[in-house]
Amino acid sequence: MPGDLRNGHLRGLLGSALGVALLALSSCAILGSEGAVAPTPTPALLSQWATTATASSYYALPDWSPNRATGAPEITACADDARAWASARGNGVAWLQLEYAKPVYATAINIHQTYGRGAVSRVTIVDASGTTEIVWEGTDDPAPCPGLLAVLVPPTSIKVATVRIDLDESRTGTWNQIDAVELVGLP
Repeated sequence: MPGDLRNGHLRGLLGSALGVALLALSSCAILGSEGAVAPTPTPALLSQWATTATASSYYALPDWSPNRATGAPEITACADDARAWASARGNGVAWLQLEYAKPVYATAINIHQTYGRGAVSRVTIVDASGTTEIVWEGTDDPAPCPGLLAVLVPPTSIKVATVRIDLDESRTGTWNQIDAVELVGLP
């Protein structure tokens, strides 16, 4: 090949490489400059405590009532404590339903239990229109007490406004007391 053709081909390759490099540099400058398009931020998880609660029954009023399961946990000992919700009988089936201020796509539900742990049998999420989805069903571990049943919620299209907890206290033969239920999710 004649020298001028090789040099021309080489100049073309160098020119192309230089052009790509300049384009990359200018792209970096544009993306880094003020007013550039920024990446979409990942939404932050929202953690919230129930604002209101209802139940199939309760041991007494105001102590051990459903509203005792609202707000952040306040009991640190494994003990029969009037600041937690407890069903009326303590030896059959019962449910506790909690409402939250801001509906979210749930990622986790954390049930803070303070006494008689091991009776939770099912956790169901409910959206504002009443659509339900069971997110956990099984046998809750009775230890440790006090303890936390951490339910990881699989991806769902339901924007959770309510959490329902079903209990079978015949499993433990005593009251299962719930101090608080945390709902974690994406707004």
